[in-house]
Amino acid sequence: MAKGQQQGVNAITVWMIVFVALWLTSTVFLVILYTGQEELHTENIRLQSANRRLWNSSEEKSIELVKNAQESGPTVVGLLEEARSQTATLATGEAVGAAEVRTKRDQLLRLIRTEGIVSKSDAFDDVSYHDALAKLYETYKAEHALRQTAEDRAAQLEAQVTQFVEAGTNQKNNFDKQAKDTAQQLEKIEAEQTAFRTERDKGVEKLASKFDDDRKRNDADLTKERQQRAAAEKRLVDMQKRIAAQQEKLGGLLIGPEKLSTARQPDGKVLTAIPGDNVVYINLGRQHGLTLGLQFAVYSARTGIPEDGRGKAQIEVVSISDSSAECRIVNVAGNEMILEADLIANPVYDPARPLTFVVLGEFDLNRDGLPDRDGASWIESLITNWGGKVSAELTPLTDFVVLGAAPRRPKPVGEGADSAQAAAKDPNQKAWALYNELLESAKTLSVPILPQDVFLNFLGYGDRNVIR
Repeated sequence: MAKGQQQGVNAITVWMIVFVALWLTSTVFLVILYTGQEELHTENIRLQSANRRLWNSSEEKSIELVKNAQESGPTVVGLLEEARSQTATLATGEAVGAAEVRTKRDQLLRLIRTEGIVSKSDAFDDVSYHDALAKLYETYKAEHALRQTAEDRAAQLEAQVTQFVEAGTNQKNNFDKQAKDTAQQLEKIEAEQTAFRTERDKGVEKLASKFDDDRKRNDADLTKERQQRAAAEKRLVDMQKRIAAQQEKLGGLLIGPEKLSTARQPDGKVLTAIPGDNVVYINLGRQHGLTLGLQFAVYSARTGIPEDGRGKAQIEVVSISDSSAECRIVNVAGNEMILEADLIANPVYDPARPLTFVVLGEFDLNRDGLPDRDGASWIESLITNWGGKVSAELTPLTDFVVLGAAPRRPKPVGEGADSAQAAAKDPNQKAWALYNELLESAKTLSVPILPQDVFLNFLGYGDRNVIR
């Protein structure tokens, strides 16, 4: 047993020795290995520091990519191809080669230059897709700013248009309201005017009826007066003949009748005259021989008819009834007004008989200082149209002489038979002699003489030019 224990102790001792030897051996080996590892790590750090001085960050990333590729599986060529494909897809939208990318780029540049839409197409030559995209974005921003400005301006204009439309609508509404008010006022005025005209017509009819009754009651007296006037005119003719004979004997020293006394007798008067109205009514009608177009001068009933015949207005007959007539106001002098009971007269008109006139001399109706070629004929036609008669012969029965300017005085001629014959053949000499002969006869026979201006005054023309 002691022997067996000794052998067991020896075995443990041996194993212990072996274990210690192995431990020492492994410890030495680990020390040696650790020492070498430190040297390798230091060398690695030195080499990495040296390498950092030989490549940049992008190369380092590529190396990392290769390192990762080597570790994970894909090859470097595959990764590069995948990166190129992604770049081509990003640039053109398709996974094409580099040549096709440039071809597509060149085609796009030619299209830009050909269409001419871009103002500066050269700016896109030889630029990368990134630069082109950046310029495109800058252009977009500028266009966007312009569009925003235009939209803001459009909004302002639209607001102004809205204001203008509202103002126009308000003006239209105000105008419509004013037009409606004016129309209502006009209707009221027209109604009042219609009522006034109705009342006026009734009054005129009443007055006309009254004057018709008065005229009928006075017809007998008027007939009697006309007979008496005819007898008086006959006696006047006889007296004028006797006066003419006496004047020839006494050298014209006798005093004649009042100047233009017959012409200054009124023919009628104004029945109705409304201030502001263009129409008046007179007390002469169809039974007094009145005709359309006949004109009268109007005179104040207070002052009567002056010697020069100048009236304050001129009226023209436009409508005739039995005993009254409606007249249009042709003109009114100055600030004058036609009033009721004003006198009216026309030297040509006479309801009892046609008056006889002699037209003598030359007439300047347009007042240009020269005699009118047809002045005398116009005066004659005016007399005949208004019921008078024109005679070339002056007699004691002549009612008026309408006197114009004397003809041009002929040149004096010498003595002798030849000169007398030449003077007899000269038309100017004949006209001059006839004018003076008839003028002297009118004065001798005391026939009323109406110079041109006085005659026109009695007709209401005054100083106005006669429009023929």
